[in-house]
Amino acid sequence: MLDWISRYRSDRMLKIWQDEEKYRIWRDIEVAVLEGWAKLGVIPQKIADEVRRVEIKPEEVKQEEFKTKHEVTAFVRVIEKKVSENARKFVHLGITSSDVMDTAFSIQILRSIDYIVDGIRLLENVISNLAEKYKHVVAVGRTHGVHAEPTTLGVRFLSHYAEFRRVRKFFLFARENLRFGKISGAVGIYNTVPPEVEAYALEKFGLKPEPVPTQVVPRDRYAYFIVACSLLSSAIERIALNIRISQMTEIGEMMEPFEEEQMGSSIMPHKKNPVLSENLTGIARTIKSAVVPALENISLLMERDISHSSAERIIFPQVCILSDFALSRLKLLLEGLKVDEDKIKKNLEISMGMILSSRALFEMVVAGYDREKAYKTIQKASFSVVDGKFPDFKTALISMLEKEDKKIAQIVSEKLELVKPQYIDYIFDRASSMPFEIKVMKRDDVFDPEGKTIADRLRKIGVNVKDIRVAKSYLISSYKDVDSDLIDFFVNPIVEDYTVELKE
Repeated sequence: MLDWISRYRSDRMLKIWQDEEKYRIWRDIEVAVLEGWAKLGVIPQKIADEVRRVEIKPEEVKQEEFKTKHEVTAFVRVIEKKVSENARKFVHLGITSSDVMDTAFSIQILRSIDYIVDGIRLLENVISNLAEKYKHVVAVGRTHGVHAEPTTLGVRFLSHYAEFRRVRKFFLFARENLRFGKISGAVGIYNTVPPEVEAYALEKFGLKPEPVPTQVVPRDRYAYFIVACSLLSSAIERIALNIRISQMTEIGEMMEPFEEEQMGSSIMPHKKNPVLSENLTGIARTIKSAVVPALENISLLMERDISHSSAERIIFPQVCILSDFALSRLKLLLEGLKVDEDKIKKNLEISMGMILSSRALFEMVVAGYDREKAYKTIQKASFSVVDGKFPDFKTALISMLEKEDKKIAQIVSEKLELVKPQYIDYIFDRASSMPFEIKVMKRDDVFDPEGKTIADRLRKIGVNVKDIRVAKSYLISSYKDVDSDLIDFFVNPIVEDYTVELKE
């Protein structure tokens, strides 16, 4: 029944979403909370140290949950059985189940995003290399599946590159939107756990307190992530669909890698089917199907209910595993992709020059023709080629124009040659110079003298401000993408935080 997990496997994603890892994160959150209490002098530090040493097996929690019908209570009982009597009474002190579950959920998703963003970045590199390789390989453009203006195969790949970059941009936004947890007790009003404990515990995991919590972290934060995965799956499906179409016998411009022992059909030995692309299309549909429950999970009753819980247990591990797998599979496909440049050239000739119709319309109008009349003339010439009355579009059109105006016929004739599209380099230069912005500011726990000075001046002129933090923004247009070396150049992680945003 769970064959899909082994068939579409991502070991690194699977580890994040397995119960062993989940309970490890839960335990670490409980420890962080106990450390927060210890800092306030409420409990001894040794209580947190004792709980940190506890190892939790999923089967132990399941046994307790069978009795309690409550997973977090079962989890807490397992810890209580493994610590001293003195420590036992302080486990889960002042906090509610969602404090642990939602904070852990944010951590799991953030770790998943890091893997997915890394996968997108690697895929972008592969696609940009294909774009550069086939930058000037002229290919027929198709709209509605019908031959249109000539383009290049490189531009086609570049379009996919730009789309994946936009998707990565959305994931980076979703990541910032998800850097929130909640350790504020029942209904989120800090009656049994003070904000100081929350702030300390969340900072250990790089999270910020949810500004206006209820019993839970608001589900719109998590919906952003599912929407991002849906956009990713659509980008994957679009390139997979184009490869599938390009592999059709009648087109034959590209072909997936086909291994020596691979078989395309159980009964037709000649077949080389685009199974990887079709597989990716099916996976994309599955990922996109998670959008509706993720959006519906936002609408919870009052401070909370658990109608979101069952859906989240299914869709989030599934979406994360499938997204990571799909990125890896598409990268493998593209690295082994075979391009038939001869077939691309032959396909350019199929329409017998009719792909130059828009160029003919432009030249006729510039030469003085009425646009409507020019359009009708070109349409008539095109259809006459289809009907077999002329061998090609240029012959048909010039023959018709010569009957009306030999001078215009001569001008148009000189322009109707299939040439390399003129602005390919311009398009590539624009795509390669899309900037990214690094914003750097003092960490919340670090004094910002410049911000304080500005705030003081504003208060003197009657502007009521609580605080001001000064940020520096670096807008960088470079072939080099954001990496750790670049971040290290601009950011001092000891005293500064940063965000990265991709621009266009």
